[in-house]
Order: sequence, then structure tokens, then C-alpha cells
Amino acid sequence: MKNKRKHQREKREYKQKREYRHKKELKRFDLILKEIISRAASKIIWLATGRKVEGKLKMFPAEIRLAKSFYTDILFEIGGEMFQIEIQAQQDKTMPERMFKYYYAIVEKYKKEPTQIVLFVGRGKPPPSELKTPKLTLKYEVLDMKKIDPDVLIKSDKPEEVIVGVLAGKYRERPEAFSKVVKRISEIVKSEKEVIKYMNDINFLASLFDVKIKVKQDL
Repeated sequence: MKNKRKHQREKREYKQKREYRHKKELKRFDLILKEIISRAASKIIWLATGRKVEGKLKMFPAEIRLAKSFYTDILFEIGGEMFQIEIQAQQDKTMPERMFKYYYAIVEKYKKEPTQIVLFVGRGKPPPSELKTPKLTLKYEVLDMKKIDPDVLIKSDKPEEVIVGVLAGKYRERPEAFSKVVKRISEIVKSEKEVIKYMNDINFLASLFDVKIKVKQDL
């Protein structure tokens, strides 16, 4: 029994030493391989792309840290799929680059590719729906609320969807849309406490669009 335990211990120690040597050899091989490829970088590029490049090779650290925090407007998962919604009230030339940064940060953190949506609620032309560079293309959806009929949302039985109706349609249609939303909320929401809550939301949105509404009279 004693000899058996000794044999097992020696076998375990031998296995550990062998694994250690193997890891050490792999590490050394990795360093050598990187050095070789670095020195032959021009040739590797030519083989891979067919292009000849010349000049001094400048190496960068292998480690790339994402030190900055990124904040999305709305990020959620539904049906096993990740979604990101960014709300834009005005043109922003940096939007495509921002969407790429969000995309990368989300994939890094959650290991899922998001469906990205820009909800444009401003005047004028909406932002582009893609980031395109010579080496990559990132596409995302842009929903221009000016092109959405407010009634599509206002006729809903869900209060939250109804309220979004004030963001739809052309600006000159906003006062009418607010009036319809107020009326619809009073029809589908039975709890007085909830009605007050939704009306506060409507009043807040109305102030953003400089729309005057009289909630009490409409109710």
C-alpha cells in the first residue's frame, strides 16, 4: 500500500514537471514565432494581400485596454437578442463612430452582437445608417420619426406606446398629436394614479417641443 502511494505521488510529480516544461516551451516558441513574423512582416503582408509595403516597422504593445466607459441610451435583451437604442434630437457627425464604439464595447462585455437603432426625433436630415471605412462597414438602423404616422402609435392599447406617438410625425403636427395622446391615455388608463403619472410624462415632453396642453380640460 505504501509503495502504491509512493508510485502515485511520483507519477503525479512527473506529470506536473512535464506540463511545466511544455508550457515553458510553448511560451518560448510563441516569443520566437512573433519575432520571426515581425521581421518578415513585409513578406507576410505581400503574401496575404498582394501589396508591397516598405518602411520601418513600428511595434505597438500587444495589450489594448478599454479604459473609457461607454454609456448607451437604452440597452436590453429580448428573445435572446441584444438591442441598443440611441435617441438623437439633432444631427451629429460623430454618430457613426459612436455607434461603432458602442458596438465594440457591447460585444466585449456581453459577448453578443447587438442590433443597433438610432431613433431620430429631431428636425432636418437624420444621421447616416452606417460607418464605412476602407477596411470595415458597420450598419445600424435609423428610424426617422418624422416619417412615422402618429396614429400608428396612438391607437395602441399600451400607454407607453401611445405616449411615443408625440414623437412621431412632422413638427407642425405635434400639437394635434399631443391632444390625441392625452385623450387616448384617458380612455385606456383607468387608474387615476397612473393617469397622473402618464400626464406628467406628456407634460414634460410637451415642454421640450414648446407645445401647450391643458391636461385637466382634456380629461
